[in-house]
Amino acid sequence: MTRLSISLLGSFQVALDGNAVSTFESDKVRALLAYLVVEASQPHRRESLAGLLWPERPERSARQNLSQALYNLRQSIGDRDATPPFLLITTDSIQFNRSSDHWLDVAAFADGLAGCSQHDKGAVETCEQCVEQLQQAVSLYRGDFMSGFSLDGSAAFEEWVLVRQEQHRRQILDALHRLASCYESQGALEEALDYARQQVDLDPWREEAHRQVMRLLALNKQWNAALAQYERCRRVLAEELGVEPESETTALYERIRDEASSRVPPDPIRHDLPV
Repeated sequence: MTRLSISLLGSFQVALDGNAVSTFESDKVRALLAYLVVEASQPHRRESLAGLLWPERPERSARQNLSQALYNLRQSIGDRDATPPFLLITTDSIQFNRSSDHWLDVAAFADGLAGCSQHDKGAVETCEQCVEQLQQAVSLYRGDFMSGFSLDGSAAFEEWVLVRQEQHRRQILDALHRLASCYESQGALEEALDYARQQVDLDPWREEAHRQVMRLLALNKQWNAALAQYERCRRVLAEELGVEPESETTALYERIRDEASSRVPPDPIRHDLPV
């Protein structure tokens, strides 16, 4: 049985039985596969797909281009030899077959998050299965959805990619935050810090993540590092957005600063007495 693996979180990657597929003749073919496999819940009319990928072409020309791209796609992924086939094709529509032997990182990522979606924050923190599922989901996120991929002349497809990127970015940030909170509740500060810092790396303007890093550093008695994290947050917000940190962030900074000051030992009393 032929197994198709498709990775879209990060750079576009496709493998057939573990071997990378490199016979796509154009980015339009790659875009066609990506769109079909992600939007596999329904069939897509040929004229809609042609308009999505070749909006500047007359309908007849766009349909011809679609037929050529579909031919190359089927050859590249071995669709004619797959049982069941990867693509469900009629004269009017095309749909990716969700019953075919395939793996999609976007779907696996969503499944890992969905397993914990019914739990509130406290329940996730005490559920080992939820933590494991979140970790597996996070490990699948290699970068933004179809990172570095662009399709000149197809604004609608580009917009679809941007919407997906934003959706998955929100999901990964939420998952990282929940994992950091989970490990913090267990007292595993280094693990919590790792997940909190990943949030900051993904979204430097996310004050919630900066506060999480500051708090964890302070709990670990790394006062100077916690205060430096605030300065990093303040500088990024000022330079990129022209705003000051939220009052909650500043209040946390002041509490950590005061705590750090109270932990500094006083200078020894100087005197001229012989030792």
